Amino acid sequence: MRQPRPLPSELRLGPFHVKDADALGVARWRLRASDLQAPHHGVRAPIALPITVFGRAAALLPLLKDHHCFSHVTAAMLLGMRLPFRLHDAPLHVTSLGHPRMRRPGVVGHEANQRDLQITLDGFPVTSPVTTWLDLAPMVSIDELVQIGDGLVRRNQPQATMDELLAALAAARGIRAVRRLEVAMTRVRPRTDSIRETVLRLLIVDAGLPEPEVNLEIRNRAGAIIAHGDLVWRSSKVIVEYDGDQHRTDRWQFSVDVDRIGRLQQLGWLVIRVDARLLARPDQLIERIRAALTRSHA
Repeated sequence: MRQPRPLPSELRLGPFHVKDADALGVARWRLRASDLQAPHHGVRAPIALPITVFGRAAALLPLLKDHHCFSHVTAAMLLGMRLPFRLHDAPLHVTSLGHPRMRRPGVVGHEANQRDLQITLDGFPVTSPVTTWLDLAPMVSIDELVQIGDGLVRRNQPQATMDELLAALAAARGIRAVRRLEVAMTRVRPRTDSIRETVLRLLIVDAGLPEPEVNLEIRNRAGAIIAHGDLVWRSSKVIVEYDGDQHRTDRWQFSVDVDRIGRLQQLGWLVIRVDARLLARPDQLIERIRAALTRSHA
């Protein structure tokens, strides 16, 4: 099979508008060649463009104007926020700032007035992390809003601060699902490391147990930090930790865990390790934690 003629260098970097190809003198028959696809009317893209959210967003990028930005679910995924898995295949969401909403197949359009809502991430115009959290409120549950909020104020590389979330919420009176956001905000906590830590904490609190501290520094008698406990009851000297697959399959991580837990036990700490199997048995898990807290006070 004869190979299609190479495109001009300006069009080889990714999706492009048909008008840009016309301006460079590319014949229309070339735009129908087998190495290209038409993800949107008026756009051509390499046939191998990935169908991830980045690939789908890149395919729409040539059609966006200065007043457009990706928002809601799409912004959350581009920003790497802790979005529920069920929303990962959602249509692209685009917000028009001060203009009528975009109307295109496969695109959910929205309107907003504030231009300071927009940032740029690796060439993609997106709503800011805090604005995206507000926008997601009608689409997710309160617990999911807490999980997303925890992710924004996480311990490593946070995308926002508690003060920024509170300020945005105070200015958001009248938006959809504002009451849901207010309830979620009372439960958001900084310094988490994973969505499972949040799920665990909410499960514990909803069961009526005292709320643990999140990622507390544990020090030895000399004052040196020997661990960060995921969920900690300081006065009871009880720690609950979530172990993902890495803790089981990575031999080095497993060895580190054994040494760390041994040192904690020497200092009188009781460590309850939770995996996906135990998390799926919440009644059993709660009773184990309840017994540990009761025993520590006996």
